[in-house]
Amino acid sequence: MITVVKVGGDAPGAVAKVAALAARGREVVVVHGGGPRISQLCRRRGIDPCFVDGQRVTDAAVLAVVGEALTEQRSILIEQLERAGLDARSLSDALDGAPCGDARLGLVGRITAVDGIGLRAMLAAGIVPVISPMAGGLNVNADHAASAVAAAVGASELIFLSDVPGVMDAGGRVIRRISAGQAPALIHEGHVTGGMIPKLNAGTEALAQGVWRVWIGAETMVTA
Repeated sequence: MITVVKVGGDAPGAVAKVAALAARGREVVVVHGGGPRISQLCRRRGIDPCFVDGQRVTDAAVLAVVGEALTEQRSILIEQLERAGLDARSLSDALDGAPCGDARLGLVGRITAVDGIGLRAMLAAGIVPVISPMAGGLNVNADHAASAVAAAVGASELIFLSDVPGVMDAGGRVIRRISAGQAPALIHEGHVTGGMIPKLNAGTEALAQGVWRVWIGAETMVTA
């Protein structure tokens, strides 16, 4: 069984979760984000981070920061996974992309192809691939990158790890189960905001592409 895990920049216990999945015999692909690190580096350089529907607005200056931050984040994550006893490696050019078509976002891309053959070869060799969300020289939302990877490798499960337990309702309570059909209304009515919007959209995209189950945090399951 293949599980794709998207590790958010502030996700606690992510390495232990990946190691536990591998210990249970899962083949695991990791797609990482780097939002907090990117925003921190932007502020150091006098750039005010800006988002639209949970996605980072990216101009040339921000794109340079994104590349630097993701390289750092990937190196740290691989080192941590190796300390946990896993053979973790990056796969260069795993993703190909094109402009997303939303002029508000600038140099943000969408995934057009995934090196599924290369990823499956690494999995067959007992390697945990670690993928950064850059494609075609563009910044790609890591949630959408993880969804595309899950579809390409035929994953049974997609897990979004973050610093919150799941999707919250207007009262701050975790929504335990969401169907793909419910997702648009939750977003439209404002129950889901910020960075949860791309997670929920990416999760429903993965389900439509054959992924069996999606978890957002540890407590919200999204099903077809």
